[in-house]
Amino acid sequence: MIIPGAGGVARTVFEHLRAQDVPVRFMVRREDERAAELRALGAEVVISVT
Repeated sequence: MIIPGAGGVARTVFEHLRAQDVPVRFMVRREDERAAELRALGAEVVISVT
């Protein structure tokens, strides 16, 4: 599943999906501490090129 953004609702959806061992990919705007945290929690992180 691809989740755009890493805030509020997206984070809750992510936690529910990972609890069910569903692979998750986040699309984020920049490489930052939130992207690193998502990777550490098991998400694949893709940087959006705009």
